[in-house]
Amino acid sequence: MLAACGPGAARPPQDAATSVPTKPTPAVRPPLTYVALGASDAAGVGVEDPQRDSWVAVLARLLPQPTRLVNLGIPGVRLDEAIEVELPPALEARPNLITIWLVVNDLLAGVPLDQYAAHLDRMLRDLRAGATAHIAIGNVPDAPESLQYLGMRATERRARTEGWNAAIAAAARTHGATLVDLNRRWPLAQHPEYIGPDRLHPTVVGYRTLAETFLQVLREERIV
Repeated sequence: MLAACGPGAARPPQDAATSVPTKPTPAVRPPLTYVALGASDAAGVGVEDPQRDSWVAVLARLLPQPTRLVNLGIPGVRLDEAIEVELPPALEARPNLITIWLVVNDLLAGVPLDQYAAHLDRMLRDLRAGATAHIAIGNVPDAPESLQYLGMRATERRARTEGWNAAIAAAARTHGATLVDLNRRWPLAQHPEYIGPDRLHPTVVGYRTLAETFLQVLREERIV
């Protein structure tokens, strides 16, 4: 009996049911600096209170706090222009997290895909060289049949966006960015209420679900 109480006595095995699994540590923890590179959607065009209801403002509130938002979205900007006017302040902010959604204006302007792909490669390469942030990039979403987006019917538009989304996915893989597949995960085709009366910019609910889509991917990838 004394020996059983001694330091060399065997201990009963721990009950596996009482053990608590360790929660994976996210790659980015607060305090955060979140930089949004984008266009009119980042600026919140189409809603009454863009400072509150743009998708990047919503995402910033959903991220672990405290989070400092640096919203560099400029309405109408194309990717090549964003490289010149948004990229420098993005690097100066020394962010932990960067989101990029810069594709729709290039499509609307008829920018050739190979030219867009070269600009995207440059932006991601420069971000990787100048910052240690995690980068999440959105692609071209689908749209309702009734929306004459890009001046095309939905079937023609989808065929064209496949090539663009393949280029965005390839760039994300090359530069270690996280792809947020809006074409699959932000179902505009099933939710026309996500787009406002101007038939281009999201509504409040559209912006909110867009932010939630980015957040879900960031969580799945254990970034936040």
